[in-house]
Amino acid sequence: MHPLLMFWGRLGARLPVSPSRPMGIGVVGVNLVQGICSRRVAGAQRIHIPAAVPVDGKADSQSLFGLSLQLSQRPMDGNATMQYTEYPRDNATFQHGVATKLAVAEKYGLSTRDLRVFDQQSGSPHILVRDRSVLLHLFDLRVLVQHDHARLFEEANASDQDTKNGDRRCVSRVFSRNMEDNLRDQHQGKSNSQPYELYVLETALSSVTSVLEAEYLLLEKQVSTVLHLANASTLDGEESLIHSHLRTILELKRKLISVEQRALQVRTVMQEVLDEDEDMANMYLTDKQAGKPHGVEEHQSVEYLFEAYFKASGAIGQETASLMSHIRRTEETIQYTLSVRRNQIMVLEARIEILMLALAGATLVAGWYGMNLVNHSEESPHAFAVVVLISCVAVLASSLYGMQRLWRIRRARLRV
Repeated sequence: MHPLLMFWGRLGARLPVSPSRPMGIGVVGVNLVQGICSRRVAGAQRIHIPAAVPVDGKADSQSLFGLSLQLSQRPMDGNATMQYTEYPRDNATFQHGVATKLAVAEKYGLSTRDLRVFDQQSGSPHILVRDRSVLLHLFDLRVLVQHDHARLFEEANASDQDTKNGDRRCVSRVFSRNMEDNLRDQHQGKSNSQPYELYVLETALSSVTSVLEAEYLLLEKQVSTVLHLANASTLDGEESLIHSHLRTILELKRKLISVEQRALQVRTVMQEVLDEDEDMANMYLTDKQAGKPHGVEEHQSVEYLFEAYFKASGAIGQETASLMSHIRRTEETIQYTLSVRRNQIMVLEARIEILMLALAGATLVAGWYGMNLVNHSEESPHAFAVVVLISCVAVLASSLYGMQRLWRIRRARLRV
């Protein structure tokens, strides 16, 4: 408490209160202390209780505070359920199930903080290496890998529209098909020389790069078709058709930028793994389970694996950038052609305006002369012919002078 308030309180306690003075200094001191303290308590409550929190304690998900609160509590929500598909190493059938975050974290020696990446709809890919497992988050692909099985996770509350949207879940679908083919091959007696965890890693990386490459190839075909049509319509096509082609090119360019960004993100993830020797050595889960852990420098197979897909994702990014450069040059050519057309139209309009100005000057002189002046020239048989000739000469001279000035202006602009 403030020393001045303590002084007023002690003083009010020592001084008596007389009947004739019902509101003595002691009461004033006590009331002052109580009022200030109550205001301080109320102020403290206003500081520590946000105004955005409703009375019932439920946060509004549409507000910034409510949405931030929900997102911040995701890693601590151990009861959040996740659907998964499990692909065992020694069994020819895969299994479906539902598990909570807490159950998954306890079973695999993880924390709910590690599983937070599985809740993200998009963002940068992640590869987390832990003591007994490897977590992969590559766009829509969320996989937990161990030495004897792999779990492909999905959102438990995913809508039917998102599930049926093949483009959004393309990577996970390709991964699932490859893993099912692997189980079918195992059922037929075909064995894989790689450790199981490395096979799952290669399947995941192959699925991601294959989807990116397929998107690039499809976009390349569309871009080639549109650019051919745009180049053909630039010379003799209508301007509305050219603008339509430009809008289509802009949309394809946006898709190519998305492919390039995702390819660079995958390349960055590969680079991060290649920079950590300890993480690459810890990825040998089968040998670690057998009591043969690898040293920090013993990771040649994993290094070769990530180097291959590092180069593949980099190549996709470079090809996408090259195609966008070709699109940019085509756009500049089309814009230049349209600018030339507009300049020709402007020159034509300027010439017409010069002719109209010359005719207007001639008709103005004729109007002034014919309606307001009397000089008896109307009695001459040659007056009309002379007036018409003079007017034509004036129009021709004005037009030639204007065209010459326009030519000089255009020539000066070209020199600049």
